Amino acid sequence: MRRIRTLVLSIFTLAVVVAVIFAVIYKRPPQYYVRQGIAFGTNVKIACATKKKNAKAVVDVMFDELSKLDNIFNPYKSGSELYKLNRSNGKWMVVDPQLLYVLKYSFDFARETNGDFDPTLGKVVVLWGFNTDNPHKWRLPAPYEISNALKNVGYRNIEFNGNKVRLLNGIWVDLGGIAKGYAVDMLLAIAKSNDKDSTGYVDVGGNIGIIGPKYGNQPWKIGIRNPRGTMNDAIAFVYLYKGTIATSGDYERYIIMNGKRYYHIFNPKTGYSSNYFESVTTISKRGILSDAFGTAAMIGGPSKAENWANEFGVAYMSINEEGKIQTNSLWKDYEKP
Repeated sequence: MRRIRTLVLSIFTLAVVVAVIFAVIYKRPPQYYVRQGIAFGTNVKIACATKKKNAKAVVDVMFDELSKLDNIFNPYKSGSELYKLNRSNGKWMVVDPQLLYVLKYSFDFARETNGDFDPTLGKVVVLWGFNTDNPHKWRLPAPYEISNALKNVGYRNIEFNGNKVRLLNGIWVDLGGIAKGYAVDMLLAIAKSNDKDSTGYVDVGGNIGIIGPKYGNQPWKIGIRNPRGTMNDAIAFVYLYKGTIATSGDYERYIIMNGKRYYHIFNPKTGYSSNYFESVTTISKRGILSDAFGTAAMIGGPSKAENWANEFGVAYMSINEEGKIQTNSLWKDYEKP
């Protein structure tokens, strides 16, 4: 009997040990595959973990998708879909379904913001030289140059007919205020289609989308850049389990002339940047909305931003030209883990 009890006790002990080992292995935090690169003319970082153990393959597919999207949306890349549309001389053109979707979304968002968001500022962007990464080409145009360029601006000059688009009045479309947000949405969809329980994040030039909570149950801590600080100087932090976040600001591409800052987000009514905010950060369910909202808010100013936030159901934080921070009520949901 003593031998039997000893055997049973040994088996029980072994079972407990095996169970503990199994529990430890099962609960081990996921191992993230991280890849960095360049796409859309900006820095990209993706971190992903999946139960299928195929994170590298998934991230590689994401980077392939970014290359594809750049060949669609880059208006200054010879041969891209948007490059060809901008030079279609007012003729109807069959466009890629993704370009068609973003163009329609941009048109609708422009209408909802009474034109403060306008995707047809391409010729104004080129006039200022902000279509290039070379700061030596950034310039303050003469007033008459801006007036002439504004003759080729206006979102109502985009027309749709099924899968066809035409651009009237010599407009050029530039989707720089919305395309990266759309790209974030596409990358999140790729990750989730592979494994709905995958976790991680995507960061496309500061447009961030959450694939899933950190280690499956913790929020990702995201710093909001101080517009007058260095790249790694955070003025605030938020904690996200899901959703997207994007920041529009006056500190990426700008020139200072006679003590005044001019930057790359233009008021379509004046051809100049506005001076309401140093930055606007937006949190919403969709990257395309987070991106577009910040762009519009930088132009529209405080009262419009507040009204739009209520209308679209987004959280936002603005920093005005005096460095004062303002948030709406939804933002407070993200200030603590």
